[in-house]
Amino acid sequence: MRVQVIGVKEAVKMLDMKNKQVIEKVSAAISTSALDGEAEVKQSIAGSRAELRSVDTGRLMGSVSSVPINPLQVSVETNVEYAKFIEYGTSKLNPRYHFRNTASREREKVINRIRQAVR
Repeated sequence: MRVQVIGVKEAVKMLDMKNKQVIEKVSAAISTSALDGEAEVKQSIAGSRAELRSVDTGRLMGSVSSVPINPLQVSVETNVEYAKFIEYGTSKLNPRYHFRNTASREREKVINRIRQAVR
């Protein structure tokens, strides 16, 4: 008995193409989510969310940015040295958790956006 499978190369090529399309869509969803997260952190710092306002000069708020790490990972961060003291608190300053609380608030939106991209 002899079995011949036809179209294997075409099937592999099609699957590879679909994989690339899914990665592109998920990458776009992650990038959009990062930009939304960046805006939400800034709103939090400005006092428009549950956390206390943390604006004096505007330096911290202006420094928040989305930084791509790879096609499927983006970091929302700041390079302001005193941001960690505002985020986590000190002996004289209660923590404000602008980044942590934003991540928690945005979690479901990010998951839903990625699910939609995969569909």
